[in-house]
Parts: sequence; structure tokens; C-alpha cells
Amino acid sequence: MKYSLARKFTLFTAALCLAAMGSGCSSADKPSTAESSTESIVQESQTEAETLEFTENITGSADGYDYELWKDEGDTVFNVEPGGGCFSCEWKNINNALFRRGQKFDCTKTYEELGNISVDYGVDYQPVGNSYMCVYGWTREPLIEFYIVESWGTWRPPGAPFAIGNVTVDGAVYDIYKTTRYEQPSIDDIQTFDQYWSVRREKPKGDGTKLEGTISVSKHFDAWKACGLELGKMYEVALTIEGYQSNGKAEVYKNELKIEGEYSEADEYSRLGGEEGSFKEAGFIPENAEFSGKQLGFLETQL
Repeated sequence: MKYSLARKFTLFTAALCLAAMGSGCSSADKPSTAESSTESIVQESQTEAETLEFTENITGSADGYDYELWKDEGDTVFNVEPGGGCFSCEWKNINNALFRRGQKFDCTKTYEELGNISVDYGVDYQPVGNSYMCVYGWTREPLIEFYIVESWGTWRPPGAPFAIGNVTVDGAVYDIYKTTRYEQPSIDDIQTFDQYWSVRREKPKGDGTKLEGTISVSKHFDAWKACGLELGKMYEVALTIEGYQSNGKAEVYKNELKIEGEYSEADEYSRLGGEEGSFKEAGFIPENAEFSGKQLGFLETQL
């Protein structure tokens, strides 16, 4: 499919989105992995060329990018750098913490209506334990939390028993998953909602701990749609570092969120069939695995 929608990501459009968000889409944002809630402090928009340092929950905007630190407990440092989407972070003794910078929207447009979304990144990523480096966000109508996981710490998410599809984009293969959170915190308080995932099969290679690349966000969304995973109206897209019961640090020295250009589909994606044999052929289930009817029913509900 082709779309001619084009939009430049400028300080002017970011300001318009923030103004609309304030009137119609202002719920406190919390990650679904948290088991407890902590009040967030709202930081007014900053324009001065200075580093902003935070140690507690915060939301705000600077240089045309929204930023947010959310944690439920533990020690965190979040530095919002001037001049674009860059930031650095450090965490220890945490249960769950998310550090992110990107753009929040007013929940009136789908990703197709916004235009072609991509993120160019450069990250010095040094997790010790469970952590993700990803593009993260939410939609409403339906309420969906999503992850495009580029790299991770000691555990590859999301822990689902199988993938429902895959997509080849930006020179890498990502497996597609759907999981469900029951009665958990969300941008709309406590809810039951689905999570959509694209997770690289292999971590990207870099210069030591430094990773650089592009995440063609809209192409992942296309692949999810082909697998029957429909997104709603866009609330947020952000480059994110998440830690879970771990320590670590990261320096995001490049974070360019683009919403512009000619829209195009992913290079290649496939939806895996709902029968046991197709999952085995795709290599996601061992050949000697046996399933009960209930388990096969679970496979079918994921598609």
C-alpha cells in the first residue's frame, strides 16, 4: 500500500501536538510491568540549552521532544540533553523503570494518517541484567502497549511460547508476538490490554557497547496489521530504555524521530499459520513437542 501523506517533525508541529494532548489525552503514563503506582511530577516545557537532571518520576518537553521517567521504586538518574532527542540514564536497586524521549500525540490519528514514522538511533547501552532498548508507545481505541525491541540485557522478551509472525526490515529479522496484561496499570489507569511486540532475533552488532541504526516504526506496524494485530489512535512513540529488577546505564547520543516522506510497506513479512505443524516448520516449536487441545486453542487465539 502507498500513502502520500507527508509531515515534517518540527518544533511547531510538536507544540501543536502537546497543546492538543493537554486537552484530550492527558492520562498519567505508566508501564504495564509495574505492580504499584507512583505520582508523576509534570515538568514545564524547557527551551534553554541546558541539561535537565531528574531522579524521580517526571514528564515534560524540551527541544521539540517529549520526555518521561517512570519508575515504581529504586534509584534512577535521567539526564535530558539539549538540542534534540538525546538523553542518558542510570538505574540500580529498581523493580521497573522506563526512561524515554520521543513524541506524544493527541489520539486523533492512526499511524497511517500521521505518515511514515522512523527513528535513527545511537546508544551506548550497558545493562546488567534484564533490560530493553526499544521503541515504545501506546495507542487508544483499542488500548495497546507496543514494543519494537532492538537490543536487550540477559533475557530476550517477551517470554511468549511462540511467535505469530516475523518481519524483515532495516536489514534484520524480527519475531512478532502478542501478549495480554490483565488488570494492570496503563495510560488509562488499571486495565486489561494487549501488548504487541517486534523483537530482533539477534542483537545488533556495534562498536563495543555502542549501537547505531534505524528503526522503521511504521513498517513494524504494517507487519503487525498483516498478523491481525490492529493498533488504535496514536498516543506515543518514544525511544526507550527499560530496566526490570536490574542495574545499568545508557547514553542515547542520537535519537532522531522522523514523521515524513513517502509511506511504504515492510520489505518482507509473514504470518505464521495457526496449526501446530506450521509453528514447528517455522522453528518456533521443537519437533518432539506435544500439545493438548487447550494449548492448541491458545495458539489459535494469538492470531
